[in-house]
Amino acid sequence: MDHLKNTFKLLAKGGVIGIANIIPGVSGGTMAVVMGIYEPLIEAIGNFFTNSERRKSYFIFLLKVLSGAGIAIIVLSWVMDYLLIHYESYTYLFFIGLIAGSIPSIYRTHPEMKINLISLVTFLAGVALILGMFFSFPENLQAKNPVEVNINPSSAFMLFISGIFSGGSMIMPGVSGSFILVLLGQYHIVIRAVKHFNLVPLFFLGIGIAIGIWGFAKMIDYFLKRFPKETMYFILGLLFASLIPIFPGLPSGFIPVLLSIFVVLAGGWISYRLGMREREDEVRR
Repeated sequence: MDHLKNTFKLLAKGGVIGIANIIPGVSGGTMAVVMGIYEPLIEAIGNFFTNSERRKSYFIFLLKVLSGAGIAIIVLSWVMDYLLIHYESYTYLFFIGLIAGSIPSIYRTHPEMKINLISLVTFLAGVALILGMFFSFPENLQAKNPVEVNINPSSAFMLFISGIFSGGSMIMPGVSGSFILVLLGQYHIVIRAVKHFNLVPLFFLGIGIAIGIWGFAKMIDYFLKRFPKETMYFILGLLFASLIPIFPGLPSGFIPVLLSIFVVLAGGWISYRLGMREREDEVRR
């Protein structure tokens, strides 16, 4: 019974991560932190090829999470598309609430989270990374959709490099993979390639994404195990700063503002309760 319950929980958490990945500006890595599975997810990806003893358990864990993400993307993508078209501000505000409500639980993830100079510096480094990317490359944020996608050695290499950074950003809290593609000027090229089933550019991008996910997971797992406190403060900095790029602003009018506040509080309450439930389950174990 507990095994079945755990399976459904991982499927549901993977579903939330999947939904986040189809929302522009929202990070799947952030939702992994919010759902309380970021560290085991990073460990499973980073050590899958090097830890033969735990490879089977890593595979089962990743299968459940990725299955949930895939199912959610297939089943709920039209729902999220509808919400983003008709209720864009409220949808983003709900995710802001989810992120903000998870911060107390994340802060209590490790017992030694007392603030000192090093933890403050790592927190500010996380903030600076997100804001630096957000306020950089403004010309790429307004890039026009190219009429034609021409693949040559130079453009193939750029797609490969973009894939590495985009893949790595997919597992970095606060960083959206699609946002990285925008910053690097490759977003419209990728979208056009997907739309017209142009597999050549997607091949180079896909190789880069696979390498980026594995490489960044390996690096993050290293820091989480050797510098857990500083790494968690860095992640908290990423989360705090990620609220700024996705903040849609408040609407005009008393009722819309009231609804906006309610949506933020609802998202915050849900993620806070999820965090508390995870802690209660850990205590029972």
